[in-house]
Amino acid sequence: MSRRVHNRYANPLRQGIYFGVFALLLALLLSAPSREIAERLDLVGSAAVLLFILSVGVIFDMIGVAAAAADEAPFNAMAARRIPGAIHARRLVRNAERVSAICADVVGDTAGTIAGAAGAALAVRLVLLDPALSGRSTLVHTGILALVAGLTVGGKAACKCAAIRRWTDILMVVGKMMWWVEKYLRISILQGNSSRGRRYR
Repeated sequence: MSRRVHNRYANPLRQGIYFGVFALLLALLLSAPSREIAERLDLVGSAAVLLFILSVGVIFDMIGVAAAAADEAPFNAMAARRIPGAIHARRLVRNAERVSAICADVVGDTAGTIAGAAGAALAVRLVLLDPALSGRSTLVHTGILALVAGLTVGGKAACKCAAIRRWTDILMVVGKMMWWVEKYLRISILQGNSSRGRRYR
């Protein structure tokens, strides 16, 4: 029985509680600092922080979907040809449930929450910079948060389509990054669930 099939028998409730608590702690740790940083920057800097957080959420969501949609076969063939990153990409596929939960649910959704806090900070910045908006603060806040939601949903929808169609390319990019980190920084990712075969350096 493959590792991917075996993972399906994990306790769903326990896994949900574990990742839910992890996401809660991550949001608590990052929301306030992100909002404070956005409030201290100028308007352009605050917008840049917001876009960065949104991009992180969208990219990780795409990786999670790609891992869930992927198949091992292409990576087996590339691993046989000793292509760097192929074995690491195969690890992502064999741990698809965990990768999808961490990337899409924990990082992706938490980034959306933090983006909301950064968006609120941006709205405050706009109101402070333009006294004419002081009487329309509610409208400004609503507009910014709606924009954040639209960018998040639209970005994730587009990237999910790309992940389903181009999962090989996406996971190979991530696999090569994992290979580089493991080779040069000596940090193993998903090493405990390493697939069969030799590690290529």
